Amino acid sequence: MLNKHAIWFPGQGSQRVGMGKALSERHAIVKATMEEANEALGIRLNSLMYEGPMTELTRTNNAQPAILALCVAMYRVYSREWGYVPAMAAGHSLGEITALTCAGAIAFPDALRLVRRRGELMQRTAAAGIGAMAAVNGPSPDVVAKVCLETSAGFADGSRIVVVSNMNSEQQTVISGHKDAVHEASERLSAHGAAVIPLQVSAPFHSPLMAPAAAQFAEVLSCVSFGEMDFPVVSSLTGLPYGNTAEIAGILARGLTDPVNWPAVLAFQKSIGIADAVELGSGNVLKRLTPSDGLRVFSFDDKEDEAHLFAASRQTDAYSIELLNRCLAIATCVRNRNWNAAEYEQGVSSPYRGVQQLVDRLRDTGEQVAEAHVRQALAMLESVFRTKGTSAEEQKRRLARLRDEFGLRSLPGVSPADRSYAGSLL
Repeated sequence: MLNKHAIWFPGQGSQRVGMGKALSERHAIVKATMEEANEALGIRLNSLMYEGPMTELTRTNNAQPAILALCVAMYRVYSREWGYVPAMAAGHSLGEITALTCAGAIAFPDALRLVRRRGELMQRTAAAGIGAMAAVNGPSPDVVAKVCLETSAGFADGSRIVVVSNMNSEQQTVISGHKDAVHEASERLSAHGAAVIPLQVSAPFHSPLMAPAAAQFAEVLSCVSFGEMDFPVVSSLTGLPYGNTAEIAGILARGLTDPVNWPAVLAFQKSIGIADAVELGSGNVLKRLTPSDGLRVFSFDDKEDEAHLFAASRQTDAYSIELLNRCLAIATCVRNRNWNAAEYEQGVSSPYRGVQQLVDRLRDTGEQVAEAHVRQALAMLESVFRTKGTSAEEQKRRLARLRDEFGLRSLPGVSPADRSYAGSLL
């Protein structure tokens, strides 16, 4: 199996006619996912994805649910058929909603309707024709931000705004704002030696000009019921994991006005020792944005990468290192109700570090995962549950899901009584 890794989901712009068609012919679960999407939206979304026309597919209110549906379908192949479990997930703009959906925070039908409405609100702003966007290649994001600030200076009433909307990498930044301001900033940046490419959009996404759409989207989000996450999701705005479900609505609403900071996501991933990622979506846009500094990215939509992922998924032991990683992910996601620092260090941080060190050692040495290793991970979970004040019902649910995900008849040290009532694990 692939070692401790992240999963990534692309945003709008990755759509193309034919997306998902061949995959639906090879995997029944993909076909079923597309039918589920059709039913949730009341349209033949899969027909639009497979046959186009591109002009209709590219419309924001169509592109967003199409991209999300394909990403979720790929995730289901990755997780249910191949048996992979990520250590974390992240998404670029729209992809963040996909990541939350795959983590279990948003039900798939709700997510489809949510992004369709998000697309409608964004499309309405585009129809006003007030804005523009441009990709800037070359200068660092700090240099681009300085030029945007200089261009907007003197217009305190907000009548001439241009801002950094996407920090995609150290070499690629996107700017957004009023047409005239974007044009002037583009000329200034070109004079600095930047390669500036106007984007074929008429809305200033990820800028203050999207505030009316963001306010309406916040109202839509207030009606959504968010569930617990099966693994951490890192926000592309903050570069940090969501702390709890109460944060989701606010951050997703800000996603229309605030800049995407993809390098911050990569920095967080690196800080927790994750060197691999799997991109689930059409194309490989996120893989192409990744610097060649040791981070290894596999794209599901690349034939060679897909073949590698499938082959690796077949090479499993009775207990895999992914089981230990899943225990770490559960420990991270469980809500904390204990703010005693000493108790938290002893009951959560210390045993978590022990299992993390175990995983690193197993990965470095290639040693097989043994029952004793799994028992250590489960003991860590017991300590985390007890210290964080996790309810018996949630413990039972998470342990049952853990057992089922890895096709185990039982978890070592967890008695039948413990599976019906989550008491002591060992």
